[in-house]
Amino acid sequence: MMWLGLAGSSLLFLSLVIISFFRKESIGWEELSMPGAFWLSSLLIFSSSVTLFEAVLAFKTERFKHYRVCLALTFVLGVIFITTQAIGWLELFELADAVSDRSSLSFIYLITGLHFLHILGGLAFLGILLTEAIRNNSYIDAFVYSVNGPNLIRIRLLSIYWHFIGALWLVLFFVMLFLLLPSH
Repeated sequence: MMWLGLAGSSLLFLSLVIISFFRKESIGWEELSMPGAFWLSSLLIFSSSVTLFEAVLAFKTERFKHYRVCLALTFVLGVIFITTQAIGWLELFELADAVSDRSSLSFIYLITGLHFLHILGGLAFLGILLTEAIRNNSYIDAFVYSVNGPNLIRIRLLSIYWHFIGALWLVLFFVMLFLLLPSH
């Protein structure tokens, strides 16, 4: 089911990107500068993938305190990511008055907004796993939790999903750079 969901999300974003490339070639598309906050958010989402990778590795090797710390760092980086996305949107709102044709802005809002929703879903699931990790604070509780098959699957699914939305953001970021840069 996870792979079908990721395939559906990929098709959705691919469709938006293709439509925006065709729209860019029409009259009236205005080039914009990439909001500075989006540059920072790209670094944050990459960093959160690294901390989640480390968390999963710590979980598998029974370093449960390190697992909790890395999971918490991933959550914090995710929250900061969505904060920088909101700041990027504010930067785009300021540009909106200076733009006569808002097609380019519309596609950027749509693409980043949909990604924002995907991140919120990942943060909700990450928050649940973080809460469980904090609740299983003793080594015995954490060990029993770690050998439970469904718990292993949940952490694996979170990891797949989070790395997917992180990679998706990086691809979308570079696509938006291309879309926003002057074509001449």
